[in-house]
This record gives sequence, structure tokens and C-alpha cells, in this order.
Amino acid sequence: MVLTYCFVSPDSTTSCPPSRERVLLNHKLSSYRDYLQSRYRMQVSTSATQWPPVPTKTIFKLAMIQKEEIQRGRIDDEFVRLTITGKIDDILLQKTPVNLTNIFPEIEDTRNFVLIEGAPGSGKSTLALHICQEWAKGKLFQQFDIAILVRLRDPLVREAKTIEDLLPCRNSTLACQIGATISGTDGKGVLWVLDGWDELPSDLPRHSIINKLIRPDMSQKGALHESAVIVTSRPSSSAELHPLVSSRVEVLGFNPHELEQYFTECLKGDSQAVQTLLERIRENPVVEGSCYLPLNASIVVNCFLSDNHSLPTSNHGIFTSIVQSSLKRYLQEKLGKTTPVGDITSPDSLPSEISTQTVQMCQLAYHGIEKNKATFTDGDLAALCITKDISNVGLLQTVPSIISDGHLVYYCFLHLSIQELLAAIHISLMSPKQQISVFQKLFGNPRFSAVFQFYAGITKLSTSRPILSKLPRFLCPVPATVFDLVRKVVKTEKEKYGEKPLLLSLINCLYEAEDSRLCVFVANLLNHNLNLDYTTMNPINCLSVGYFVSACSNTSNGFTLSLRSCSISDQGCKFLVRGLSKCPNSNNDIPTEGIHIAEIIENTISISELDLFNNAIGNSGLSTLCEAFSANISLKSLHLTKCSLTISDDNGAALYQLLNTNNSLEYLNLSFNTVTSCRHIAAGLAVNKTLRTLHLYNCELTDQSIEELSTGLINKIETLYIRGNHSITEDGMKTLARHLTTHCSELTRLGIPYHLGSCIETVFRDVNEERKRNGLPKINVDYVYDYVRLL
Repeated sequence: MVLTYCFVSPDSTTSCPPSRERVLLNHKLSSYRDYLQSRYRMQVSTSATQWPPVPTKTIFKLAMIQKEEIQRGRIDDEFVRLTITGKIDDILLQKTPVNLTNIFPEIEDTRNFVLIEGAPGSGKSTLALHICQEWAKGKLFQQFDIAILVRLRDPLVREAKTIEDLLPCRNSTLACQIGATISGTDGKGVLWVLDGWDELPSDLPRHSIINKLIRPDMSQKGALHESAVIVTSRPSSSAELHPLVSSRVEVLGFNPHELEQYFTECLKGDSQAVQTLLERIRENPVVEGSCYLPLNASIVVNCFLSDNHSLPTSNHGIFTSIVQSSLKRYLQEKLGKTTPVGDITSPDSLPSEISTQTVQMCQLAYHGIEKNKATFTDGDLAALCITKDISNVGLLQTVPSIISDGHLVYYCFLHLSIQELLAAIHISLMSPKQQISVFQKLFGNPRFSAVFQFYAGITKLSTSRPILSKLPRFLCPVPATVFDLVRKVVKTEKEKYGEKPLLLSLINCLYEAEDSRLCVFVANLLNHNLNLDYTTMNPINCLSVGYFVSACSNTSNGFTLSLRSCSISDQGCKFLVRGLSKCPNSNNDIPTEGIHIAEIIENTISISELDLFNNAIGNSGLSTLCEAFSANISLKSLHLTKCSLTISDDNGAALYQLLNTNNSLEYLNLSFNTVTSCRHIAAGLAVNKTLRTLHLYNCELTDQSIEELSTGLINKIETLYIRGNHSITEDGMKTLARHLTTHCSELTRLGIPYHLGSCIETVFRDVNEERKRNGLPKINVDYVYDYVRLL
């Protein structure tokens, strides 16, 4: 494997040698250093030969995280912009490129404590091992006498009570001696690399040795506060560490150019195959939304190679393909068989050589879900009567743990997504009654949602009780087992205020199941009002939500979709629209670039209200929405408040298109965005025949903006809000007033900036008198501050 760095020159990986004053503490510590160096040099990532497939080149691209917050859709720095992917693990802070050698800040009297964050699959664990290997070669962090790698998922590590319990040593006696030496100097000269903070159990005792490393008690002897610490974690699990660390570093994924380079290497320079793969990815939203991660990219290219240049279209399909590929490789390379693998969801169809191991693997995975664990010991296997040879298949990684009394200790690790898939298969093989019983028991389990989503992909949620299964589909369109479970999910989430992750998971399951009838059933339970406010959504979630709405459109007079403060990016907006355009009667195909999405959405989507308040969709997302709904005949209300829009002469054409061609929109809220020009809005208003209410609160409007807007205020607008725009002067309002004396025949309410209220009252009194003479209704001018009502 070739390891390279972005932002690291070939000669820059060697740190300054240790100072002459500092020497190794004693002979035992010196010997231990030699032992660790030898251990790291020999150790290779087990994934190099087992699942998952690894990149032939690993690129560690790092960013130093600053404290300044950023807003999606309003990022000027190109480097920072490329680090924002629209996923739940996005870190919305300023960042700068950083070399691995410079991750420890040079600040006196500050403990060296570095948090390395990254999404699952970004390469954090590989980086943790690489740090120790480069230290062992004398190329990195030579200011430390010893570097100790601790995998926090290791069962023995979780049970550790003392420093000695964490040390990889030849025997317990030596571990006690080294532990005493380290404690005696408060850990000076020691670098701890703790990999996988997010994999620790949430109930880890505060008095555990891991917590003592993270939060050393200075009042105690041997507090280890002189040691340096590197911790890896996914961002969504590391908030409690932020106040403690001296620096935060992010492991970044691929940008589009790097992804193409990676595929080119994996496909051995076959440019035609690379372009075919990129085309397949662009046609496949599920894959497109995850390929920026090196692990996911390696999975995708593996699927592409093993499935005759095709890609799965669902999360379930992707991981099923990986499992089948692993089983096929085991048959061919280990057993010399060319037998087709068969369907992994049906053990009876599998070759006899792998049938037993697969069933046992599914059993073990289910046990892990029940106990919320991803690592297993020999004792776990024995308790379940599972033979150790299941690790030969390649899915279950056998990982070396610590050395105890001369014996190498191993534990087994099953990748979380693979574990959830296999557990879902195990459940699907139970009787219908057992299935519903299991899901009722797992309902509060942290991984219930992921397992149920895989279950939906496997069964298509079509399982039913024996008697009901004999009834015609139209008499029992919703299986009874699923019926009860879905009703429970909807009832639980419907009564909640705030984020609704379980409801979102259900929507994802419906996408995996691809059954529009079940979507209709859920929509009826929701009274055709899907509210996911404050629930963080990645692009794949947006795709599922769009599909759900599209599947229900034929039975709805108007679907209300509220997605306030869901962290939806421009890519999320794109996926939402692609989901909406997924025709219920077109074999669930998702339109490609060659199909005009607006033509599909025109008559098939019955969505009456779309609220995207406080989602940084940006101008790209606005263009996507405006094009999609340009001809739709059901959308009446569109809320785009605080969506990181900048509407100007150069990029306001999308709004003009929407207002010019849409014949149903009655309410448009663009508040808390930047509007530097109203020319396109005014042109759209001049030809629009349906819009009744327009909100432009706090949009940085000027007198010039008001003059431009006035030219479009001709007939239909009934309510106009321009409050909160403090740059508008009395002259600007007089310009608007003069126009309103003879135009806007239906305008009855006008919200104006608070600072102009008293000085403009007389002007609008005259305007209303003139309007009365012209047979126009009175305008009620409102300048009282009312933030809530405007949103």
C-alpha cells in the first residue's frame, strides 16, 4: 500500500529530534520502546486482505478546525466549501489545510490533546495506525519516547482498570513495571493514540482508566497530565471533548477530482471504465451521496467490478453486494469453487460450503444488535454455539488485542453496517409473529432504525400473518405485522416536538421497500402533513422524503411538507427534487439528466406547501427548486426564509422563471436572505397571476431595490412585507407610495421598516385617499415589529 499526503511534501514528515537534555527514563522503557516499534512495523491493517476492500492508495488530507462558525451556502473559501458535504457529520467551522506533523499546537502550559474527527469511512483508524507506524520508523513525533495505540472498541480495553491493562506487553509483570514507570513521571514522553471514541459505550464509568486519560485529576499522583493524547471520533459523538482539546483536526474525504483519480487507479487507467462508473454514480443518488468517503468509494468500485459494471440503487443493495462478493471470493480463493453464491437472504439457496457460516454470522450479528456491541470474544462465540471458522469467510475481522502472559489475544470485529444487514436477514427468517416481537423489543435500541431499514430492503415490508397472507392484496394492502409497527412509529414521533429521527428512519425504510401503497398508509396516519422540523437530514434522507411525497401524490389533494432547520444543503435540495420526480408508475426509476424533471412534477406531485426555513440551500438549491416547480399546479406556499440566498442581477433568473410559469403559487417568503437587486423578482411579479403574499423581511433592500420592485407591483399582490430593511430611506418609501396610488389593485396590507413608520404615515394617508378616488382598496400600513409572524 502506498501512503501519500495531500498538503505534505515528501521530506516534511520528519519531526525535530528529541532534545539532548531528555533521555529515556530507564532500560525497561527503552526496551519497551523497541518492542512497540517492532510491533507497529509488523502490523498491517486487517482490511488489506479482508472486507472491506481498501484503496490501493490511502490519502490523508487533513484540516485544522478553527473556532469561527460558517453557514452552509455562504462559504467564500474554496477549501472550506469542499469540506461541506451536506451530511450529519459536517463540521460547520472555518478550516485550514494542515500537515500531519503540525497537528500539535506550539502553546506553552497547554496539554497536547488533539481530537481527530471524520465521518465513518474517512480513514480515522487507518490514520491512527499510520501515526504509530511512522513514529516507529523515526519519521513522525520523535519528541515522544513511546507511542501507544489503543483501539477503544477492544473488549479488553473497555474492561481496563489501570494503565497496565492498556499496555500491549509480553507479560503482565512487564506491563506492571512499565505502567509504574509511566505513572511515576505523570506520563511525560508518552503519546496515547486512542482510536474510536464514538465506539465506547455511553455508560462507560467516569472512574474508568480511559476517562482518567481524557480528564486527568491534577491533584492525584500519577495523573498522566504530562502525556500527549490523540483521540479519533466521528463529529456527532465528540462534543464533550471539545472544551478539553488543544486542537481539532478533520480527516477529509475525496473532492470530485480526487475521486476520479482514485477510480482511475483502481480501474488500472481504463478511462472508458472510469467514465462509465462516474455516469452510473451520477444516475444513482444513493451512491452519489456517499462516494466522497474513501471507504464508500472502495465499496462502490468493488461493486462495479464484481457486478459487470452496474451499481446497486439502494443502501441495502450496496451492502448486500459486498457480502455476496466476500462469499464469492471465499469460495473461489479458499475452497477453489466456482459455485454461484445465490441469495444471501435465503440460506437455502446458498452453497452448502457457506450456508452454515452465513447463518451463524447472521445469528452473531443479531446478538450484537441486541447487546449493542460490534466486537466479539471467543466466549461470545462459544455461548452462541458458533464455530470459530466463520472468520474465514472474510466478513468477520479477527483483530489482535493485547498480549497477556505471552499469549496473543484476539477479538472479532464486524463492521457496523454489515452487522445491521446480517441482523436484518436473521430477523427476516423468523416467523411473522417472532419478527414483530423482535422489533417491538428493539424499538428503543440505538440501532433499531438501521436494522429496520435493511429489513425493509430485504422483505419490501411484505411479510404478513399466515391467515392474512392468503387474502387478496387489495383486501389487506398493509401487512398486519408491519401495520402495528408503523403505527407505533408514527404515533410516537407525531406527538414529539423537535427532531424526529425515528420518523425519518421510517421514511427511509419506505424508500428501501419501494411500496407506494405503504407510503399512502403512512401519509394517511400523518394526515398528509409531514413535519420533520429540526431533524438533521443528509441528501439520502432528502431523496427518501421526496419519494415518499411523490408516492402519495395521487391520493392527496395537497401535501404539506415542513423541513425547517434540517441542515439541508444544495445537494440535499437536489436529491429532494429527484425523489419528488420519481414516478410511481415508472418502475421506480429516478429521472436522469436527460429527462426534464419539471415535466414530471407538473401534474404528478400534489404538494401544497413546502417549508425550508433555515436550510442553507444556497442559489444552487434555489435554481433546482424553481426549475422543478416552474410548471407544478399544486404548490401554493413556498417558504425560503433564511436559506443562504443571494438574489442579484446575475443569479435571480430562477425566481423569474418560477413566477413567470407557475400558475398555483400564492405565498412566497424570501425573508432573511440577501437581495441586492429586485429586477428579476419585479419582472416575475409583473406577469404572475396567482401570487398573493410576498415576504422580503430583512433582505438588505435599498431605495434602488424598492424602485425596481415597484415596477412589478401591478395587480394581484394582496400582502407585501419589506420590514427589517434598515437601508430603505424615506425617499425610497415615497417612490413606492407614488406607484401604489394607481397600481396594485388588490394590495390591502403593507409591512414597512419600523424606523420609517411615524414619518411616512402622512404619505400613505394621502396614498389611500388617492386610491379611494381611483376605486382601489385601502392599504393597511403596518410597521410594528413582529418577527414571529413574518416567519
